[in-house]
Amino acid sequence: MQQGHAVIGGLDNFAPQEDFDSLLANEGGGSRRFPAHHDLIESLLRQPNIAELVSGFIGPAARPVRAIAFDKTAGRNWLVPWHQDRTIAVERRDERADVRCWTVKNGVDHCEPPVGLLERMVTLRWHLDAVGPEDGCIRVLPGSHRLGRLAAADIRNLLAEIPAVDVPVPVGDVFVMSPLLVHSSRKRTTQGRRRVLHVELAAADPPAPLRWAWA
Repeated sequence: MQQGHAVIGGLDNFAPQEDFDSLLANEGGGSRRFPAHHDLIESLLRQPNIAELVSGFIGPAARPVRAIAFDKTAGRNWLVPWHQDRTIAVERRDERADVRCWTVKNGVDHCEPPVGLLERMVTLRWHLDAVGPEDGCIRVLPGSHRLGRLAAADIRNLLAEIPAVDVPVPVGDVFVMSPLLVHSSRKRTTQGRRRVLHVELAAADPPAPLRWAWA
């Protein structure tokens, strides 16, 4: 992944839609976090091409540490500004850990770990619906993952230097990226749904004595 992202196509045994939809049952906000060891995720990660890609990118010790189901519709619509995925979810806050920028999201403690941990992580996004620019697909700044942790001003400067790229994804395919890749998404302007199963994997533990919240 020289550019920090890829789209993997032609997957077999794709997740049944009913399994995904059950994750968002009675969820009005369009997203829900759930345990990373869920049976659905374990079955998807056993696909040979996915297992090979993950092992090649961050090593054989990789395991899922966070999972989120998204469903962006015309009625549940949002934009995501340009950013890096720099925070991790942990069981509880502990000031002894070598981390920074503690926050709480949906009742779960989050922090920014050292860049070395983020470099040993990868994000997989299974698409249950085909998405293009009008549907709010991911936009990226190719190669930006190689620049380390970036301040907001650095990201604004990059937007003037690196052409943004929309990444359409066909139904059933997987978008793969480094969490340090600068990315965003627009609001959708079409009808229908944009269902995505977002899974983060790591090849190392968070700084001691922290533990992953969802693993």
